[in-house]
Amino acid sequence: MLGVTSVNRCRACARVHERWGRAIGLDVRDPLGFTSDEAAAYRYGQEFALTGSRAVDPPIGMRARHRRELEAAAVLMELANLAGNRFLPDRETRRPAQLGSAAMARGYDAAMRLADRAGLRRARGRVVRDAIGDVLEIGVGTGLNLPAYPAEAWLHAIDPSEAALKLAARRADRLGRSIVLTTGDAEALPYPDDSFDVVVGTFVLCSVDDVASVLREGRRVLRPGGTLRFLEHARSEHAGVARLQTRMAPAWARLSGGCRLDQDVRSAIEAAGLRILDARTSAGGLLVEFVAG
Repeated sequence: MLGVTSVNRCRACARVHERWGRAIGLDVRDPLGFTSDEAAAYRYGQEFALTGSRAVDPPIGMRARHRRELEAAAVLMELANLAGNRFLPDRETRRPAQLGSAAMARGYDAAMRLADRAGLRRARGRVVRDAIGDVLEIGVGTGLNLPAYPAEAWLHAIDPSEAALKLAARRADRLGRSIVLTTGDAEALPYPDDSFDVVVGTFVLCSVDDVASVLREGRRVLRPGGTLRFLEHARSEHAGVARLQTRMAPAWARLSGGCRLDQDVRSAIEAAGLRILDARTSAGGLLVEFVAG
């Protein structure tokens, strides 16, 4: 974790490590004085923070449990940075321009994979399992939906984040999945009218600037008889939960880069002139899956 902190520059974690170091007699400010095993773990933490857990081999002898704990801790650190504990100014020895966006993409990917293990993967599967033919996924992010698509789907995907798309490309390669990835904005899709049989989005409408424009663009590129399939978190139908969402919305937006926690998704769909063909809610109404056309 010292190696991760040396790159992420988490001030809160640095203070914890310094107190911990003093307690066990380790000078955390002098990595050159570490033992060979400590130095190997320190270098691994640095590479982990820069390139992600799958891109670097752990030191010989590191237990799987230790590695999983490191992944979880790194996710928490990324969330802390997004909440306001920003990276310190880059030095010449850092990788300045890419570090923020790449680190955020990896942090998002790791956090969502944890959510998938907690049950979100089933909802993804329900949304995309009938997406066959020419399929466009808007806001594809790091490609977390890719394993759930049926073999009959010919995939195109778009996202504004090049860092996220790089992770999506790696995931597609590991899965042996063919996909055309495009950097772009869902509010102005670079595709002709009537291009796709299905348009898919998961956790997109909560964070775009203009929901109506995204839905109109999705309908424009959809062929007659096609469907839009979305998984979103939404304003709960339970009054007490909805009030809590409203109170939490400003803090949540800061943590998540502008995501709206209390959006009324159903009203947004209907306002865009779309007809809801099927809908399903879960998690007390906090998650909604819908098919529209």
